[in-house]
Amino acid sequence: MSSGNFLFLIMLVTGPLVSLSSPNWIICWVGMELSFIGLIPLLFGDSVFSSLSKESAMKYFCIQALGSALLMLGGTMVYLGLMTHWLFYFVFIMSLFTKLGIFPMHFWVPSVVSGLNWMPMFILLAWQKIPPLAFIVNFTENFNWFCMFILMFGGISALVGSLIGLNQTSFRAMLGSSSVAHTGWACFGSVFGNLWTYFFIYFISFFVLIMFCLTNSDLMVSVSVLSLSGLPPFAMFIGKWGILKNALCNDLWFMYLIFPVLGAFLSLFFYLKFFYSFYLKFILNSPKNKYSLISMFILLSVSGVFFIVFF
Repeated sequence: MSSGNFLFLIMLVTGPLVSLSSPNWIICWVGMELSFIGLIPLLFGDSVFSSLSKESAMKYFCIQALGSALLMLGGTMVYLGLMTHWLFYFVFIMSLFTKLGIFPMHFWVPSVVSGLNWMPMFILLAWQKIPPLAFIVNFTENFNWFCMFILMFGGISALVGSLIGLNQTSFRAMLGSSSVAHTGWACFGSVFGNLWTYFFIYFISFFVLIMFCLTNSDLMVSVSVLSLSGLPPFAMFIGKWGILKNALCNDLWFMYLIFPVLGAFLSLFFYLKFFYSFYLKFILNSPKNKYSLISMFILLSVSGVFFIVFF
């Protein structure tokens, strides 16, 4: 790794740490932009998907620059109390939604991640979401009326992410759609608690999936894809169950839960589609011995049981 890339990597890592440890919202914004500036050169320096990565990096830069400008404008008006008009609250909310890829500012996520390599994709869909989520948690604690918008747009985002994923044939674009849906669930966690537990489980599950993608292990990629769905044997189920439990314990109106639950149900279709795709690829490329046949029957039987139970 060159010295320049090492410097940008340090900026990328320290940016969210600065945002989380600062009591001043301007320093939080600076930490977010520090991480953003550190990521852009790393995206342009990707030599695996040269033309696609440069196009995705330009899209990401334009969208995030707009989100940063709106965040500074809205944050100045909201936190400094210069103007209390609802328009500036709306600008601040939309800037955070742009940073996170939440409905209705989710349009850039599948097109951007479809042209990235595995590790830049992980950084963009996981690490870069830490400061905006911390902003949302702080905003929900200081403005109670903001929780209603977070729940509404978070639920719609979980549903829209699953609908976008149903129409995807690219594995990278599917992971982007999955990130939109998971961020919608994270919005519920920011209101009722259990956000960081859910995000940590998503972070680890997604990192494991990326590691197996880098090693071209089709069998483990198929299992890791299934783990992102939130089925009961896997860790993501614990995160989703914790958010649902906290929401119901706080007497949440059940209508708010229709969209995320329906989105989780629909997302199982494309998770299982890519699971079968990678697993059958593993079966075709592996030697025909008794152990591969036994593992095939075991995994297909278990996944078949999940399919019957949940559908």
